[in-house]
Amino acid sequence: MKNQNDIILNWKDNTEKPLVSILCDAYNHEKFIKEALGGFLNQKTTFPFEIIVHDDASTDSTPAILKEYAAKYPLIVKCILQKENQYSKKVNFWSDVTFPMAKGKYIALCEGDDYWIDEFKLQKQIDFLENNGDYVIAWTDYLNRKDNELVPNDFKDILPKIYTIDFNTIFQPYCTYTLTCVFKKDAVAPLDYKKFKYGKDNTLYALALCHGKGAFMNFQGGVYRLHSGGVYSLKTPFFQRYSSYLNIKEIFENIPQSRTDNIKKVMHSLLKASAVEALKLRKNDEFKNAKEPKNAIDEYLEKASLLVKIKFLWRYIKSNI
Repeated sequence: MKNQNDIILNWKDNTEKPLVSILCDAYNHEKFIKEALGGFLNQKTTFPFEIIVHDDASTDSTPAILKEYAAKYPLIVKCILQKENQYSKKVNFWSDVTFPMAKGKYIALCEGDDYWIDEFKLQKQIDFLENNGDYVIAWTDYLNRKDNELVPNDFKDILPKIYTIDFNTIFQPYCTYTLTCVFKKDAVAPLDYKKFKYGKDNTLYALALCHGKGAFMNFQGGVYRLHSGGVYSLKTPFFQRYSSYLNIKEIFENIPQSRTDNIKKVMHSLLKASAVEALKLRKNDEFKNAKEPKNAIDEYLEKASLLVKIKFLWRYIKSNI
């Protein structure tokens, strides 16, 4: 197996088209981006790959760090440095910016505050996908990091070495984290993704699964970092659950293949969790007149049995005492 450092050192003499495009989004990740880039550059592969990093107008030293890496590895690290924040304009980085630039047959995703720890991660995933043509996307296990503590999942104990993911099994358990994801580029069309109002990573997975199966590969490939600067982690529990519900509901309504009992079960669970979290916001002035919490409660009760409605009403009364 060729050492990736050799590939980098001889990159000027390597005219091969990259097999994999690593897409990375960064925003104010000065404390983390070097670890992310290091995880990419440490990959040992038999094939060339490229790294495309999109910085969304960071106000810290992230752009300067990216410029250093781009200068050191000019033919492997490509940087897009925004002058105006695109997230605030509802621009999706990977579909609108980095995906169209990608030259690889495969796309690997990882945010700038997460990182990879297995130097053969890409090789293992690409070997599997190349040798199993009915699979189009693959994930791996990961560790959760809060400060300096690394917390493992229990996937190695409850899932087989290769766990097949389709619309009958996806999200049960939820092991499809973006930082470990590798998929065939031609399995997902950016224009299809952009049709979804509530598009998230799950939308990408669902579009890919329309073209083949997914595989969870049971080894620890990366680290998901929990920190106060995370865009999603700053949101309220209600927003997290309700946005996920709207996302899965939109997938169910627009992708016929997704209309399985499993997806119905996931939708119901998310809607129930959203309604419960909405109750907790009833005394919060900021959300008192917001439409979304009321919508979540109304939709949940509309579909609930009489007994569930009574229990929920009692919970509502107690929350206002």
